[in-house]
Amino acid sequence: MNKIDILSLPIESDILITGHVNPDGDALGSGLALKILLDDLGYNSVISYDMAKDIPRNLKFLPVDIIENSNVIKDYYDISFVFDCGDPSRLGKLEDIVIKSKSIYVIDHHIELKFGTHAEVDPDAASTTQVLYRIFKRENIEINSSIASCLLTGLITDTGRFQYSNTTPEVFLIAADLLSLGADISIIAESIYGSVLFNALKLQAEVIGRITIDDITNMSYAYVNQSDYLEFNIPEEETDFLIDVVRLPEESNVALLAKEQKDNTFKVSLRSRRDVDVQRIAQLFGGGGHRAAAGFNSDLDFDEIVNKVKDAIRSKS
Repeated sequence: MNKIDILSLPIESDILITGHVNPDGDALGSGLALKILLDDLGYNSVISYDMAKDIPRNLKFLPVDIIENSNVIKDYYDISFVFDCGDPSRLGKLEDIVIKSKSIYVIDHHIELKFGTHAEVDPDAASTTQVLYRIFKRENIEINSSIASCLLTGLITDTGRFQYSNTTPEVFLIAADLLSLGADISIIAESIYGSVLFNALKLQAEVIGRITIDDITNMSYAYVNQSDYLEFNIPEEETDFLIDVVRLPEESNVALLAKEQKDNTFKVSLRSRRDVDVQRIAQLFGGGGHRAAAGFNSDLDFDEIVNKVKDAIRSKS
C-alpha cells in the first residue's frame, strides 16, 4: 500500500477528514491537527464524524467548533483521510462517502487494516497522533502550538496519562518536542483529568459500591444503568472516566465497566495491567482497541458479559 505524502496532495482536491464513530481524544486530536495544517496550506477540506452523542465536555478545549455536522457534508470527496479506524464499518454513516473517494488515506495504530489506497499504520505506536507526528516530521512540516496541543491530546489519552504499557521512550520524546512547540499540557490535563461534574462524582460513589473482584481471573467489574443517568442527571459521555475507577483496586489485573445503552445493549470498556491483552478479548466480541485498553458492544445481559470475559481471560492465561 502507498505511503502518505501530505505535501504532495493536489491543491485542487476536495478533502474529507474523519475517524471512527463517537471519536475519542486520539481520533479528534489527529483529525483536528490535520485540519489545522490543511487550512494553513490553503487546501479545501472539511472535518466531520458520525456522532450519536455530543463531544465529551472534557475534550471541548480542542478546536471542535471547526467540525462540521455529518448531515450537511457533501456526498463525494476526492480524498478522504481516516484516523484511528482500520475498519470502514466503524465510520458509521460516513462509510459510504469515504469508500467512494478516489483516494483513501488511513492513519492508525490498530492491528487490522481493511481498506485504504494509502496507509501509515503502526500497531506498536501508542496513538494515531504519534503516527501522524512522524509523518509531519518526515515531511519537515511546521507544527504550530495548536497542532501540537491536538497531537499531545491523543498521546496523553491513549497512554492513560503515560500509565499504560504502550508508553515507550519515543512517547516521552515526542511529548517533550510537542511541549517545546507550544502544546499546553496544563489545559489538556486539567480539562481531561482535572475536573468532573459534581453529579458524576455522586455516580462514581455508587459505582465504587458495585465493584466486584473475581478471585480466579483477578478481574474487577461494575455497571452503569440507564436509570443512573436519570437519577444523577448526567449524560453518558460524562461517565467515560469511570472505567479508570473500576481499574484502581490493587488486586485487579483486568477491569470491566458495562454501560447500558438506550436500546438496552451494553457498551463495555476493558482495561488491563501486566500481561493480559484486552484487545484480543474485545475482538472475540466484535470490538477492538489496544493491548491495555479496549472495548466492545454487546446485546447480552451484564452477568453473561462478565462470565464470557472471565472465560476469555482464563483461556488466554
